[in-house]
Amino acid sequence: MTVEAVDVYGATIIYAHVSAMQAEVEGVMTGDDIEYIHRMRVASRRLRSSLAIFSESFPKKDYKRFSKDIRQVTKALGQARDLDVQIGMLEDCLPKYADPQLSPGINRLILRLKQQRQVVQTPVIAAMKTLEDEETLRRIARWAAPWLEKSDSIYLYSPALFELAFSNIKTRLQDTISFDQIVRDETNVAELHAMRISAKHLRYTMEIFESLYGEQIKPFVNQTKKLQDILGSIHDSDVWMEMIPTFIEEEEQRITTYFGHSRPLRRLLPGLKVFIADRKASRNEDYQNFISLWDKTLSDGVWEKLDMLINAPLDIGEAIKLRQKMQDPAEDDRDLTTASER
Repeated sequence: MTVEAVDVYGATIIYAHVSAMQAEVEGVMTGDDIEYIHRMRVASRRLRSSLAIFSESFPKKDYKRFSKDIRQVTKALGQARDLDVQIGMLEDCLPKYADPQLSPGINRLILRLKQQRQVVQTPVIAAMKTLEDEETLRRIARWAAPWLEKSDSIYLYSPALFELAFSNIKTRLQDTISFDQIVRDETNVAELHAMRISAKHLRYTMEIFESLYGEQIKPFVNQTKKLQDILGSIHDSDVWMEMIPTFIEEEEQRITTYFGHSRPLRRLLPGLKVFIADRKASRNEDYQNFISLWDKTLSDGVWEKLDMLINAPLDIGEAIKLRQKMQDPAEDDRDLTTASER
């Protein structure tokens, strides 16, 4: 029964992400609104995380196939989404670079990014067609259907499910904490980005098991998202600072090929130099804010409190009490010492 509880719970989570992806397919293919790609990319990431956590619920062959197919979707959407974000950011900043000496470089950068975005729409459409042709989402939904039918007859909050939650959250938490020393060097660009990915996986994992812990786990989810967001902003600046010198070289080659000399490049350089200086300043500020936030997280014992929360319900009695507490918030607080206080 406990194994069935894990399967039913996993099917509920996985089916929700499958439905979220299915809802975005048409919009992603038309490309009329960048939010379609954003929502589908997020849903695909969440689905991949859920498939990994509940992999034992699938035949091995099916799990490998589903995981591979969804990973390919995430990858196909990645470049398109990154370009959408970059274009949007530049367009929002246009008033700041309205000076005639600055605008040519920024406008040229926007033009090139939009041209790239048009090109990458082709593999995005191909990925959607492959997803449809192979019926990946429908096959996952068909796997989930019989488990969902059992959801009303099986008590989900079993020791096996809490054990699964504990082991997965604990693993993700330890991975995130392991970056503590290396990210204190702001030049460790790759490691800062890796910590961002680790924090994202930790947040997704906590959210998968959010219904087990209710309101008690939300502060940890929110704190992790803050860390993920600020690390994301640092990464965005790092990408810009690597991209702009390459962009200048490519534009110089284009201009030289067309005009026979590179003098028109001079018009583009002032705006691009100011932009990259802005990104460096923003990156420095974000990094200092990240270190302050990270140190406060450690000094406040946030991760120790999370560890206590996920440890406590491993006892089935605690699990039942915790679930009853969430279902009846009016219950006398004296009947239950919260997991965070134990």
